[in-house]
Amino acid sequence: MGPLTYLLLSFALVVVLLRLKVNIGVSIFAGSVFLGVLFGLTPWGLLKAFYVSTTSWTTVRLILIIAAIMALTSVFSQTGYLKMMEAAVGDLFPNEKYSLAALPALIGLMPMPAGALVSAPMIDGVANEFGISPEDRTLINYWFRHVWEHSWPMYQAIIIASAILGISVREISSRMFPLTLIMIVVGYFLLLRPIDAPRNDRGDLRRGAILFLRSTYPILVIVVISIVLGYDMVYSAFLGFLSALLPHFRNVKKVEVLKHALQPKIVFLLLSVMYFKELLSVTGAIGALPRTILGLNFPVVFVIVLTPFVVGLITGISFAYVGMTFPLLLPFFTDFKWVALAYLSGYMGMLFSPVHLCLVFSAEYYRAELGKVYRVMLVPALVLFLLGLAYIFLVL
Repeated sequence: MGPLTYLLLSFALVVVLLRLKVNIGVSIFAGSVFLGVLFGLTPWGLLKAFYVSTTSWTTVRLILIIAAIMALTSVFSQTGYLKMMEAAVGDLFPNEKYSLAALPALIGLMPMPAGALVSAPMIDGVANEFGISPEDRTLINYWFRHVWEHSWPMYQAIIIASAILGISVREISSRMFPLTLIMIVVGYFLLLRPIDAPRNDRGDLRRGAILFLRSTYPILVIVVISIVLGYDMVYSAFLGFLSALLPHFRNVKKVEVLKHALQPKIVFLLLSVMYFKELLSVTGAIGALPRTILGLNFPVVFVIVLTPFVVGLITGISFAYVGMTFPLLLPFFTDFKWVALAYLSGYMGMLFSPVHLCLVFSAEYYRAELGKVYRVMLVPALVLFLLGLAYIFLVL
């Protein structure tokens, strides 16, 4: 059996365990160990890979960022920021259900790991008011958090694609932007429009803008420091947390903030995801995968679709499927439409990846069943893909 078979078997184990309602972190960890065993790693090799992944700066950085975000959400919930956001949304939007899209989209402008975890508590109040199910609110939060990833120039995938293709970031962003618009439109018609919500005719735009700035300034701190000034997300997330904490320092329960920031289940989930990625590297699986698919002698279009889709599905990261597959597919990129097709295909894989942090954290936060989330996401994702294909081949 080859690397593709091993990866599929490992992936199948994760899916089966999730279906059995095993904790997501435990499921990914078990799938990771199984993958290592299939590739012939010894127990020592498995332990060494776990040590390397756990102690790497990439993992430590990720945990620090997530801990800061979790701490920020705890401060938000304790100090009334979330209530203020809800009030702001009530003034700014004629219909509060639009905040379910606007707030995750705002967070989506920040290329940060597990950004959906920031917006999840922000839309919780409105979602509760409308009686939206855990699975639906997971999908809404997840969907609108990622509408910018097709084209926003701060995303690593766009920057890496620019370097590989020798095309400016501006050109890629402008030509891919219609995919962002398509995703917003699909989300509106299939996710937001069916929600029955009363129209608010008593809004006050000026008051709403002031409340919005007062309630979201910690997020703006993160945006300015990480995007405008270009500092690492570790610093911006920590400073954003401090900007929310310090004005309310005496009233906030610090122990509760600490507990919320360092939840064992979430820390283990992060360690499991990073262990899986380390094993992909140690076994050479992720490097061999594109070559294996290319060696199957499928039609070129099928290769352009399948290769980034599988890598996106397995890694759950946009810059991973771009960085790993675009160099191999470069000879096939004779027209930008093939680039767009490869990007869209990888994006669809990433969207359904069970190791995509935004997906698993949103589901964890709302206590949603991941299997049900996949089912409700299937139709919007299919429509997105088909409309994306129409744009690529009929317009681009």
